[in-house]
Amino acid sequence: MRFATLAAVAASLFSAASAVQYNVTVGPNNTNTYDPSSITGVVAGDVISFRFVSKSHSVTQSTFDQPCVARAGGVDSGFFPVDAAATSFPEWTIQIENASAPLWFFCARAPHCTAAGMVFAINPTAERTFQAFQATATGGAAGNTGTTTTGTNTTTTGTDGGAADPATTDSGALSLSAHKLTTMLVGIALVAGFSL
Repeated sequence: MRFATLAAVAASLFSAASAVQYNVTVGPNNTNTYDPSSITGVVAGDVISFRFVSKSHSVTQSTFDQPCVARAGGVDSGFFPVDAAATSFPEWTIQIENASAPLWFFCARAPHCTAAGMVFAINPTAERTFQAFQATATGGAAGNTGTTTTGTNTTTTGTDGGAADPATTDSGALSLSAHKLTTMLVGIALVAGFSL
């Protein structure tokens, strides 16, 4: 029993260690944008870290058809206000549970989504493009705006700003912070019968 539990813990740790971390800047240069505005190649277990650098923004999960409406049961960072003179910036991190379909996000601070098209996509497809998603958000035609990246493996870790994170297994994204990960690993160790 202990060996099976230890093997499961080791497999979980290996999976977390091999995950790719993508970094997204929220509000770069005092704009209502995400940089990059979309990322591709994300797989289950990968981590997306959002760094809030200006104004007051959120990362709120939506759907392709309703870009500026919070998805029921989706993840939501809550708002992260950033002072103009700030020298340190809050981060919010999610771990992707299911990357089999694109994931869609927006800034819930009105009118950032509808007026500026402040939206973000994970794994948009040829049929459901980032440009079409953004155009739907602003009520306009699909243009060629935004940047896409495939990201690189980094060692930066995000922190949870204490914002709401109503993650569900069907949202495709799981909110995860360093504190929550530590708590989860300690719990697994205790269940496995290890003394701490």
